[in-house]
Amino acid sequence: MADDVRARILDAAVHVLETQGAKGFGQVRVAREAGLQQGHLTYYFPKKSDLVAAVLERLSERARGEFQRVLARSGPLDAAASEELFYDLVRTLMRDRKRSRILVALLAGSADDPDVRQALALQTHTQRAVMATLLGRDADDLDVHLALAALRGLGIENLLEPDEPRHVEEVIARFRQWFSSRPAKPR
Repeated sequence: MADDVRARILDAAVHVLETQGAKGFGQVRVAREAGLQQGHLTYYFPKKSDLVAAVLERLSERARGEFQRVLARSGPLDAAASEELFYDLVRTLMRDRKRSRILVALLAGSADDPDVRQALALQTHTQRAVMATLLGRDADDLDVHLALAALRGLGIENLLEPDEPRHVEEVIARFRQWFSSRPAKPR
């Protein structure tokens, strides 16, 4: 029962972030979206930063699940298939306004909250590890850091565009060129 309520709260929080961004994100609105009294929400998440950290973990779980499902369908990946999976991820992230909106909202909320910053740092570490795996590189490789930063920036840019980005395949081509010209450092 408690896990169901917690899951309902987290689903509601993600929905509020997707639809209303940082401006609409607060415990009162999330509780209302979950169909609960605010006291129930604060029982599970006493501070807003607790809720944000749990939302980030929930989003990381979803991303890991998506990644695992792709791997389960495709079986073991060779280097070329792994790289193609990375480019499919780039396409998805560039077109997914909901994820970008959540990122912007959480970044805005992290400015004054060390707990939220720590949760975002953990999520970044996880994302970097996935990207590194797909690209056959070390997670500390500067190119992996730059690729993640570029993807986040492209996602934010996508929020400003009224239509689907027109340059997705051009970005993919540029990433291909970039990574082919920069050999991975030995691990």
